[in-house]
Amino acid sequence: MSDDIFRQGGPHQIRKTGLHEHTLSISIPTDRDGRVARECPDATCCPGEFKVTPGTGITEEQEVVYCPYCRGEHEPSDYTTRAQIQYIEDIAMSEAHEGIHKMIGKSLGLDSRGRRNFGDGGSFDISMEMKPSRKPHVRKPYSESLRRDLICPNCSLDHSVYGLATWCSDCGADIFTTHVLGEIQVVRAILSDVPRREENLGARVATSDMENVLEDLVSIFEASLKYEVRRYAQDQQEAQEETERRFKKIGSKLQSVRLAQEILPKHCGIGFEHFATDKLEALDMLFQKRHPITHNLGVIDRKYLDRIKGYEKEGKEIRVSLVELHEASQVVFDLLESYHLQLHPGAHKARQRDEGTDQKDIEE
Repeated sequence: MSDDIFRQGGPHQIRKTGLHEHTLSISIPTDRDGRVARECPDATCCPGEFKVTPGTGITEEQEVVYCPYCRGEHEPSDYTTRAQIQYIEDIAMSEAHEGIHKMIGKSLGLDSRGRRNFGDGGSFDISMEMKPSRKPHVRKPYSESLRRDLICPNCSLDHSVYGLATWCSDCGADIFTTHVLGEIQVVRAILSDVPRREENLGARVATSDMENVLEDLVSIFEASLKYEVRRYAQDQQEAQEETERRFKKIGSKLQSVRLAQEILPKHCGIGFEHFATDKLEALDMLFQKRHPITHNLGVIDRKYLDRIKGYEKEGKEIRVSLVELHEASQVVFDLLESYHLQLHPGAHKARQRDEGTDQKDIEE
């Protein structure tokens, strides 16, 4: 490679370090919140991508980084993302762009204008001209996917993940319940905004918001318990094929508090014996409302009445309230956290904080 390809110095501190060899100093840019993307080097890990805030967590002599999803242990440099590698390559090509054109022009004998005449000025004349191509575009290595932001309760790493994860990438601690709490906090944020949306957009919009919150609580409950079943199977070194057969048998049963309580001892060794019965029953009754809301526009049908063994009137519209949803969000989290700690005593509890929800604003 010609020594003229790279111009020495500049913002990337380019310097020659050997024969046909140059070194560039390229800093990976952060996103708008100051986070840097990381990617698990294990190609089978899904979703594999996460983000960290430099200066938080373990800041000195870090030799190992843990994947939040699979807990793979690798050197920090192994977590460079494909987008970041492309970004580095783009910058190198952009810096070499001008030098490459000069080298080609010199080899072709072009003048300073990029031209060369081969004729003698007579009736027959040939000329050659080279026009520089457009400078390569440098793509920023940002990920705009929906992310979950959280802080490790053990080492205080400020980081982001994409979906439920388990491990802190810096200290390797089990912080699964912190991830669950993050999902619950989203639900609470929606609930806190319901009075404003009702005032501005009407009662039907506010009701739809609350119905969606119920759907979200059921999804958080089911997804968390599916994780527990899968992790328990992995701890037992169960074959992947057997685990998938297990989930086919479970189906959607983990959407029901009562059914989950019945089948979890078989799949995880324990159920909800440690949790208050009255809270379990109240949560189960609330979750049962999801069926007519999701499948029957909120109108009570025979299937719902058969499930709850109640005396509601068929055809009547079912309702959920801010109070019961707010209380249920706490019960769901307490249940999932206590269950996880029963299964994994070494896991770290999440740090709950006062989210500023004014109970006076939550009315039936």
